[in-house]
Amino acid sequence: MSEDGKREIRILINEELYKSLERKALELGFKDVSSYIIEVLSRELFSRTERTGVEELERMRSRLEKFIQDEINKGLTPLENMRRQLAELIQRVDELEEKIKSIEGKEGAKPGETHGEGKVSKPYKTGIERLREDKIVFESMLPARIQRDRLFSYFERMGAVVLHLSKERIAVDSDFWREFKEKLFKEAKTNTEEDLKKILGEKGYLLWKALYEDNMILYDSKTRSWKPVSDEVRK
Repeated sequence: MSEDGKREIRILINEELYKSLERKALELGFKDVSSYIIEVLSRELFSRTERTGVEELERMRSRLEKFIQDEINKGLTPLENMRRQLAELIQRVDELEEKIKSIEGKEGAKPGETHGEGKVSKPYKTGIERLREDKIVFESMLPARIQRDRLFSYFERMGAVVLHLSKERIAVDSDFWREFKEKLFKEAKTNTEEDLKKILGEKGYLLWKALYEDNMILYDSKTRSWKPVSDEVRK
């Protein structure tokens, strides 16, 4: 080691390689071959150290991301299970509620039977029974207290037709729906509202108007007949 703390490294190379190094050193502005070699070795060593650090940080980042994702998944799994169980429970409660109400309606007082101060009790009617009587239920006409998603899911489970319009849903009694399509697509040969009201009836006319305004049906003037446009109407 020299007095300035430097060590000497001696290497033997052939004349051709030395001349190449010398030309390169001069091109790059180094005063001699030794200065050039020192610069190359220093730069290479620093570059390797830097690459090693970056690669290690990348590995650490990947491991950290995987750990966080695993922990998130562990936390979400119980929530997903609870959500699924809650949905199943709500459905069972709905079904049980309908059965209880049906039983209560059958076992309740008969029409005309009086209780107390001359009040007449009426047998309970389920939602699907009311739909069979009313023929149509418009979502926009339901009271605010009604849980709409639950009601229309119930109608679908009970075999009613549920039409999904752009602004609302409409539940239709299945028998009335068949009669409506028969009258509209096979019997009606006019697009005059007054004539349609006579053919379809008051409730059928309201259903026609909702479908027509939502562009789910159209009138073919050539064949003078109504055509379904939406798959909702074709079902």
